Amino acid sequence: MNRILIYILFFVTLPFLVDAQVLSDSILLDEVEIIHKKEVIHSVGSRLDVIEMKTINNSISDSFSDFLQNRSTIYVKKYGALSTPSFRGTSASHTLFLWNGIPITSPTTSQTDLRLIPTSTFENINISYGGNSSVFGSSSLGGSIHLNNIPDYQRSIKANISSEIGNFGKFNYSSKFSYSDKKINVSSTFNKIRDQNKFPYQYRGETVYNKHALVEGVNITSNINYLLDEKSELEFNYWYSNFFREIPGNVTVDNSTSEQKDKTNRLLLSVDRNYKNISFILKNAFFRENFNYDDSVKNIHSYYQSDSYLSELDANLKFKSIHFNSSQLFKLNNSDNSSYSDLNKRDFTFSSSESISYRGELLVSEFSIRQEISTYHSLIFIPSYSTQYKHRNLTIRGRINENFRSPSFNDRFWIGVGANGDVNLKAETALNKEIGLDYNSENVIHKITFFSLYVDNWIMWRQQESGNWIPENIKEVHSRGIEWKSVYKNDIFFHELNYQYNLSTNQKGINNLDASVGKQLIYTPIHKANFTSVYNIKNFKLLLNQSFNGKVYTSSDNLNFLDHNYIVNTTIKYHIKGIKSDVSLIVNNIGNTEYQTYQNYPNSGREFIFKLNININ
Repeated sequence: MNRILIYILFFVTLPFLVDAQVLSDSILLDEVEIIHKKEVIHSVGSRLDVIEMKTINNSISDSFSDFLQNRSTIYVKKYGALSTPSFRGTSASHTLFLWNGIPITSPTTSQTDLRLIPTSTFENINISYGGNSSVFGSSSLGGSIHLNNIPDYQRSIKANISSEIGNFGKFNYSSKFSYSDKKINVSSTFNKIRDQNKFPYQYRGETVYNKHALVEGVNITSNINYLLDEKSELEFNYWYSNFFREIPGNVTVDNSTSEQKDKTNRLLLSVDRNYKNISFILKNAFFRENFNYDDSVKNIHSYYQSDSYLSELDANLKFKSIHFNSSQLFKLNNSDNSSYSDLNKRDFTFSSSESISYRGELLVSEFSIRQEISTYHSLIFIPSYSTQYKHRNLTIRGRINENFRSPSFNDRFWIGVGANGDVNLKAETALNKEIGLDYNSENVIHKITFFSLYVDNWIMWRQQESGNWIPENIKEVHSRGIEWKSVYKNDIFFHELNYQYNLSTNQKGINNLDASVGKQLIYTPIHKANFTSVYNIKNFKLLLNQSFNGKVYTSSDNLNFLDHNYIVNTTIKYHIKGIKSDVSLIVNNIGNTEYQTYQNYPNSGREFIFKLNININ
């Protein structure tokens, strides 16, 4: 009976799951050597957080912004239809997102909208702090986030369906299917989200309801991994996303009529070949991003279509304790945009990354360098040196490296009413220095990191005397601070604490009257912390998350600010053994706290979500 139900579920979701998505850097077979993820190989000397997915709520409604806000020291801003991250006091454009090793950050905006990323789709999420442009290229100034799919070659067939309903107009549905044996792994996911976001909040002593805030869309992924032989793997990846969003106004705007549509197709084909001391990975990817913004009342109709073609050859050579890595990347970005002078712009980039490392039992050191040239900037050299020493359970680590971000298409080519880009902008550059101490045992992890990040040529859009806005390389920022992470775990419970102290100040004024010099950057909390607890008691699972965000300034002179907030979320899950299913009650913002992460954009109060999850295997 279970097998019949699995086949029915597969064919029901098959129309949505027409292509495939795969892990690109690892083969999980005993007889085949494991190739670790690239961000793990090059994490020497730096802080890398590997997220244990079993400790995540895995709610369909949990966006990636909720995950980062509650489980990391990254600050997340939510405003209008957007949700964006900030590493170590940097901006949203200074965070690089990679999907199975390939960068997916938009070349048009240099940003990634967290609301469009599902947390339940990926088997592995790694968060790399401090940036690593010598390995991953542009945009990795503050840090990078790696979304990975892990194939399982153990013989099995599994299926799962879930549905959720919430009290603010939320109804979500998801399904998963996977089949695997010793040669092939096939998996697919389908997530449908509909959320009216109709929550109440207080404004000037009155209860007001958030309106014109519908979010509706789907995320579809498919994965196919095939072992050609014991040393070779063929992988094909597909990720489709299609969202419609009503853009709510802030509390000072009575009515908003803006709407936004985002549609993305991502395809990746990879071939891995492994020999005794050398391995090759060839990746070819195509991304298409469609964006439409409409406001019929204001007669605004804006669109763009961005196509990206990427080809990367990665080679690894081992000679005893000496390891060499060479990576060559060709990338072509092509954009048709209604706000560019001649509608179409393209940019060709070639980069070469080389690294050499010594990997002994106690000492590991790595030196890497990246050379990159593109249509709009000359040759860039980005070096990095890192080292770490391990003695029993203790590891002391350090890194000094340069990072950069090339100006986005919008920074260079935008032409609109009251705003113009500048094709002569320089790349933003950063010098990152950090040192840390880690303690790792079977059940306990402690990490402390001291960091200093200096960003030069920070691009800032500034209003001219004519009233026109243009981008300029005028900002210099120094960000420094301390990060702490502790984990305690066993078969019964899991506890995780994250804390960050971050001073991020402007070092250079626009003119003599600039009051921002020496002041904390806007929307950068000095203190941020969260604590997550997971308990497993018989058929029950309890998840409790506590999140604290310190005061953030909303003006560059630090005279205006948003107060700190403390939010508690919880999930109670009961597993029904007889039918291999579970039911969950999720309560977000238990204290019904009114708070904002971006000025004049309120967040929801106490929210109740009921979830039903059915497993078939």
